[in-house]
Amino acid sequence: MPVTDNQAPIGGILWNVTASADGTSVLGVALNWTPANDFGSGLYEEIVYRTSVYDPTNPAAFNEQIARNRLLTLDQLNPSMELVRISAGSGSTVHYIDYTVRDDNSTSYAYAIVGADRAGNVVLYTAIDSSTSTDDSSQDEDLAPPAGGSMTSMARPDEYSVALFWVPASDAESGIDTQRLYRTEGSVNSLPVIIQDGRTVVTIPVTSTLLEELNSTTSSHVDAPSEIGVYTYFIVVRDNAGNEEFIGALSYDAQTVDASSPGNAGSVSVRQAPQSMIVSWTEATDAQTTVSSYLIFRGTSIGALDTIEELMTMAPLADLDSSARNYSDYSGTTGTLYFYAVVAVDSAGNYAQSSMPSNTIQIIEIKVKTVPGSRPVQFTTMMIEITDGMTDVTLNFNSGQLGVSGATATMFSVEILRDSDNTFATTFSLYDSALVKVFIDAGEIGLNLHADSSFSLKFIPAIGQPTLEECRIPYLGTYRYVILV
Repeated sequence: MPVTDNQAPIGGILWNVTASADGTSVLGVALNWTPANDFGSGLYEEIVYRTSVYDPTNPAAFNEQIARNRLLTLDQLNPSMELVRISAGSGSTVHYIDYTVRDDNSTSYAYAIVGADRAGNVVLYTAIDSSTSTDDSSQDEDLAPPAGGSMTSMARPDEYSVALFWVPASDAESGIDTQRLYRTEGSVNSLPVIIQDGRTVVTIPVTSTLLEELNSTTSSHVDAPSEIGVYTYFIVVRDNAGNEEFIGALSYDAQTVDASSPGNAGSVSVRQAPQSMIVSWTEATDAQTTVSSYLIFRGTSIGALDTIEELMTMAPLADLDSSARNYSDYSGTTGTLYFYAVVAVDSAGNYAQSSMPSNTIQIIEIKVKTVPGSRPVQFTTMMIEITDGMTDVTLNFNSGQLGVSGATATMFSVEILRDSDNTFATTFSLYDSALVKVFIDAGEIGLNLHADSSFSLKFIPAIGQPTLEECRIPYLGTYRYVILV
């Protein structure tokens, strides 16, 4: 793992929080904020936290202050306060409405926004105005469940699957949040409801499995049960205020099921990028149904990842949909040797065997210094020739970008390790007692280097003879330096 992003995002401002309680339009608290910026791994998501105070013995302004005081630092925030997670914005103002607030009594609410980058670093946004109170005389909460949806039909796209079709429900007040598709082996004609905090909530049978959370407009879904039997599918729709509605059920007799594992993900490779490791693979296929997802696993030993039985005892690093072909891991510890595995999962829930990377070497790092007493070497005129026996490449020095990111398909770069009088930094001339690290992007060049590979290098300065080194890559996991022959 390279040097990872350990810097929190910067900025982020919660501008205002306003309750719309006019007794006519649906009650909601509108939040407006400007997202933070992250110049390392990038802003990933924003988390909205909320707390409330109900105390009719105090004025609303006093109760709002109490609520705000609970959200002043990151240490004060806890999962019970979390309201929603939103994919990260891109600099423009974000507008979000919280329809779950109440006005059957005068309640004070305070909010906080946290921005998180891909490496897990977080920042609490500066709050300009973060609280508001509702009015118990307005009585304009959205207390009506969604309406109008219905399950309509089903079909069999193949002998292992069932395609379900329905008409989505609608909601004229707060709008539809999600459609939740369930499957159970029991019969379902209707479901009981309870009133919770004024909202209508559907009681889900404990034998039911949540298959998918779908958006408000989705009207079909394909499922493939893994065992023979009679199944009932049903949908519960939830609006943005928390009201739920059961829209119907369909029964399916699964007489033939997909019990076979999908094919393995192909050509799995891992390469080092600035602040992350990138895992890549090619598409897996399934002869019976379809591949539905890919699971990414990470460990510090290769032996823990080589069988599916071992992997099923671990939590995956990521669960990606079937369109994914790569994953960037920003969460590791700098300098740690990690091993990765990719597992394909089909629509029936069958797992492929673990696909391990080929361990192709991406970046070559070489410490370089001159022989004591020799003439300085001018890097702007120096070239490097490198070959693995199949591909031969000549590289020039990238003086415009130092560090590993400066290594490209045609250029090598350096990191200055020792330069006491800044001669190299100002002239790119390597002199006696100075030390630099050369970076060569072998993967970008097209070299096929892995454990026990051999390759050769020629450093060709403008003066003198080229220096030839034949190198052998060690077995990964033993030690990190190549052997110079």
